[in-house]
Amino acid sequence: MTPGRAVSTATTDRSEPRENGAERVDKRARILEAAIHVFARHGYHGARVSDIAREAGIAYGLVYHYFRNKEEILASVFEERWSGFLGVVETIVAGPSTSHEKLEAIAAIILNAFRVRPDWVKVLVLEIQRSSRFSDPERIRAVGRLFEQVARIVRAGQEAGELRRDVDPQVACFVFLGALDLAITSLVLGLTKIDGGQEIEYHARAARNVVDVFLRGVEARQA
Repeated sequence: MTPGRAVSTATTDRSEPRENGAERVDKRARILEAAIHVFARHGYHGARVSDIAREAGIAYGLVYHYFRNKEEILASVFEERWSGFLGVVETIVAGPSTSHEKLEAIAAIILNAFRVRPDWVKVLVLEIQRSSRFSDPERIRAVGRLFEQVARIVRAGQEAGELRRDVDPQVACFVFLGALDLAITSLVLGLTKIDGGQEIEYHARAARNVVDVFLRGVEARQA
């Protein structure tokens, strides 16, 4: 949920004086982090490269040392952050836990992301996922990796006798991730209200509830 287009396509002037490799990496990371905050505040169309430079605390022209334009900055934000998230998901899927535990761990990571990195989640939901930029084939393939990992959990759970064998793993994947997508979108749009200081408790409970409803439905159980 590595992604498609390589981020090394940025036009850079490697001859810039007094800047070693570590400094380049640090400045590039600062630009991307600043871009996340600026995109979250102003939206992609309302954000300017000068705003990003100011947020990062660097000269305006230096941004173009690392990125050709604003579009490439947004693409890099998605590719690098999404790649890191997928790495965590793949580690969970490859682990020895039950299918229930793996699904709950993934749900917790996704829901907790809004508490830990609200600006990044806002940019992902509003500026990437629900825009024409999401139709880029490479970006779709990157997201498809998340679907593949969840489907792997379902298939492994079926083989282990933990999950029903008459359910299509792909459809189950759509239902599970669709529920989490709507939960995250509700948080981003402010439709879900959380009492102050209750964020950690809420997201942990929500992750458990999503998995419980996904696995068992909402029908009342007979004693």
